[in-house]
Amino acid sequence: MRFKEISARLGISEEAKHVIKKILKEMVSNGKLRKVQGGKYVTSEYKNKKKSDVAFPSKPIVGLMKGDRILGKYIKTGKTGKLVPKDEKLPSLELLPDEIKNLRNNSIIVAELGKKLSKTRQLQGSVVDILGKVGDMEAEKRALLVEYDLPSAFSPKSMRELEEVLGEISQSEIERRVDLRKETIFTIDNENAKDFDDAVGIKKTKNGYKLYVSIADVSYYVILGSKLDNEAFNRATSVYLADSVVPMLPERLSNDLCSLVPYKDRLTKTVEINFNFKGEMLRSKIYDSVIRSSARTTYKYVADTLEKRGRVSDAEKQIITKLKLMRELFKKVRSRRVEAGELFFDIPEPELVRNERGKIVDVVKAERNLAHEMIEEFMIAANTAVANFVFSSNASSLYRIHEPPDREVLVELSEALRKLGYTMSVNGSASAFEIQEVVEKSKNKLNKVAVNMLILRSLNKAVYSTLRHGHFGLGLEHYTHFTSPIRRYPDLIVHRIVNSLLERKSLPYKKDSLDWIAEHSSKKERIATTIERESINLETAYLMKSHVNKEFEGTVISVLPFGIFVEIEDIYVEGLIPRESVKDWRKRWFNVGQRVRVKVVNSDIEKRRITLNLAR
Repeated sequence: MRFKEISARLGISEEAKHVIKKILKEMVSNGKLRKVQGGKYVTSEYKNKKKSDVAFPSKPIVGLMKGDRILGKYIKTGKTGKLVPKDEKLPSLELLPDEIKNLRNNSIIVAELGKKLSKTRQLQGSVVDILGKVGDMEAEKRALLVEYDLPSAFSPKSMRELEEVLGEISQSEIERRVDLRKETIFTIDNENAKDFDDAVGIKKTKNGYKLYVSIADVSYYVILGSKLDNEAFNRATSVYLADSVVPMLPERLSNDLCSLVPYKDRLTKTVEINFNFKGEMLRSKIYDSVIRSSARTTYKYVADTLEKRGRVSDAEKQIITKLKLMRELFKKVRSRRVEAGELFFDIPEPELVRNERGKIVDVVKAERNLAHEMIEEFMIAANTAVANFVFSSNASSLYRIHEPPDREVLVELSEALRKLGYTMSVNGSASAFEIQEVVEKSKNKLNKVAVNMLILRSLNKAVYSTLRHGHFGLGLEHYTHFTSPIRRYPDLIVHRIVNSLLERKSLPYKKDSLDWIAEHSSKKERIATTIERESINLETAYLMKSHVNKEFEGTVISVLPFGIFVEIEDIYVEGLIPRESVKDWRKRWFNVGQRVRVKVVNSDIEKRRITLNLAR
């Protein structure tokens, strides 16, 4: 392939192409690749083939190569059959009689693309896996993992390497670190969380508050360039499905050695931040530490405990005292952050309600309380302190950047908001204050979610970058990710950079490598977000099968050329009213936030979507 085709196949952005050129040049110099006539790169094993040896069509299908695996549905066609790919852009594969002996019509299968074409000039494939029947919930869940190429297990090499990781912490390692085991530091997380990568503690000082944010020291266990590290890099992030997780790190690390479980010594990196009584960050420092979590608390426990009256046990008393101090600091920090221009969106997450057999029976809006917001602000404070530390060192690093929206987009947003009864001036640009003002005005209105969604979709996506740009949504000059190294690879990168700065050693990464890692991590993050959304869509489609032909009140949340997305009121799901189902579409006018009555006409588990019609 030529460089241009390699970049296209890998999905490389214009900004990162110079990195690929350098990699290819290095691969040529060390003999892994050769450059041949016509500017093409070939593997060192490549030998020229005659054109007659290659049986693919004269116009090859972009992205398909011999040996590629394709997910799809088996359709019987006489004595043979075909695979209809899940990806509608791909052509069908012909399956030979020997391949379909054990197949039932409408089975979900994975086939491997063959080398030759059939007699009818169709692509041929061989069956490598049968996942189950279309519409079966467990089969569809397995298909989701295959569709997005999520690894089902860690490689044997990385697991063998993990066996060599010591579970016991040596005394010499403890002595090298700041010992915080006597401090009251504890975790606050979800009810079902198992990987606790952050813990918090607090003290009142003469001038204000001292906040401890202790983060699992994953860099101690996962060595740069190791098999575990390479696998973590490839995954780049943990993916949280509706009923399971595909972790970035093996369970022994994520749920045990690196997890800040209560009453056990754990190695951490602590960001110690001093605030004054106004909630302003005065100074901070980062150091290697060892902690022993005093408790494993949940968001619900914290919210309930802060409202608790009357007698409490001695064990609870110390935690409650710290929580009250944290609440006091949080309110001051939040007030400062609002002044700085942080955006706070109010879009509830769907929460699946299951019965005792694990079957989904309802979807509700997940509750957020003060504890969620408190931990978020403390993590933002820690990430900001680390970003400022790295920035002041002038070292190349990964930042979390969020570019301000383009003027053209803001003009469109302003017009859309005007139709909903909100004004937002656009004089060349719009500040976070003006945007947040609209969010606040919509807070108790029926079109609240629609307004929040409109604004959120108008903003640029936050990405990883070596550029030292700020974070528009948080109103910060410098920001990074440091607080979740168990589930995000960029955080592990920043830990290693901080290590080298604290120890005054040479940096572990060159800027070109960081550019590549930033691009890869941002891409993997986008894919993970899509998978997580599709996992929820699969579950909700399954639930709504039992509500077909029922009517509901709903709110229009998006109007697009092909139809209208409506959020159903009684069950927190959304469905599509197709354009062709609306009589006199061109004469009708629908606004975001408009109330409509809808009827559920179909719930397609295979396509993970709910189809609605207007009820009147």
